[in-house]
Amino acid sequence: MLGGWEIGRLAGISVRIHWSFLVLPALVAWSTWSASGAEAALGAVVFVLAIFGCVVLHELGHALAARRFGIGTEDITLLPIGGVARLERMPRQPVQELLIALAGPAVNVVIAGAIMTGIWLSLSSVAPLLDSDVLSGSFLGRLFWANVGLVIFNLLPAFPMDGGRVFRSLLAMRLPYARATELAGGLATVMAVLFGLFGLLGNPMLILVAAFVYFAARSEVTMARVQQQTSGVNTGDLMQRHFQTVQARARVADLAPWLPRTSQRDFPVIDGRRMVGMIRDTDVLAAMASGQGERLVGEMMRRDVPTAMRDDEVLESFATMQNKGLGSLPVADAGMLVGLLSQEQVRRWLEFLHSHSTPSTTRPQFQERNERWIWN
Repeated sequence: MLGGWEIGRLAGISVRIHWSFLVLPALVAWSTWSASGAEAALGAVVFVLAIFGCVVLHELGHALAARRFGIGTEDITLLPIGGVARLERMPRQPVQELLIALAGPAVNVVIAGAIMTGIWLSLSSVAPLLDSDVLSGSFLGRLFWANVGLVIFNLLPAFPMDGGRVFRSLLAMRLPYARATELAGGLATVMAVLFGLFGLLGNPMLILVAAFVYFAARSEVTMARVQQQTSGVNTGDLMQRHFQTVQARARVADLAPWLPRTSQRDFPVIDGRRMVGMIRDTDVLAAMASGQGERLVGEMMRRDVPTAMRDDEVLESFATMQNKGLGSLPVADAGMLVGLLSQEQVRRWLEFLHSHSTPSTTRPQFQERNERWIWN
């Protein structure tokens, strides 16, 4: 999870800033103040914030395009190097990935077009946009070229930029997804080397971009290989069918004694026969250490727990746990709670695949759980 602070919501999506983002306007303000004074520093900070406003709209474009395909967005987070829209899952079809990737730069094209139109309507000409004096002094002129730069940079065919995903999606229309990712990742690695070489000539920022692109490319290739290996393995194949539940009306002190006797770390909380939340062993231990053993489990449980379905792809469930900060995820089938999937179980399975080169058709088996609870 990227973390940070929420500064608002757009189209129902949380917009957040990472703590490291604050370094950027601070550096801009300090460097401009030293060279040109307080008024120039304020203008520079406002301009930087305006650019990042365009970045937020860029990421919102990705998020709204993904929503059209039934893919939600966890949040949009601003970092010093740009923005990140965290999708709940990656699109299943190459054409979906293509459209989602292009939606972001398309927003910047619209913004640049709106600025150009506004200048033309007010001056009956767009020639001022080409004037170097205007570019250095005009707020709208600089913002126009900033959006043009965002389009060009984001369409470079290298992960994690949009152009890398566009290139991969076009390849995936003709090639297997894993192979398309390997080719796109190879091109991204070449570009990372080029960024690094140019960075050594005097632009340290390009060295940072080179490292970012290189590791992003490796991550994409690794994930594509994992997806290929786990194809056909669903959440129901890996879930734990023997698990313990706890009543919402139970005291924390009643739960603590048998924690050392189980390897389970997350416990579905039941109210009657309905699951109403989850509680983690560390929360129980922390409550006991602070003298809150008499509190009810229902008062301490986490309520915003999503449910995985038995037939969901296991990597989608794994991504949900990571995005939500959950150690385990309840698994339902026909409205009934039938299992519990933990991040640890998935990681062990992936390590097993990696070390034994197990074919993706190998499906793990667990004993069935006799008791089922209604999920509501």
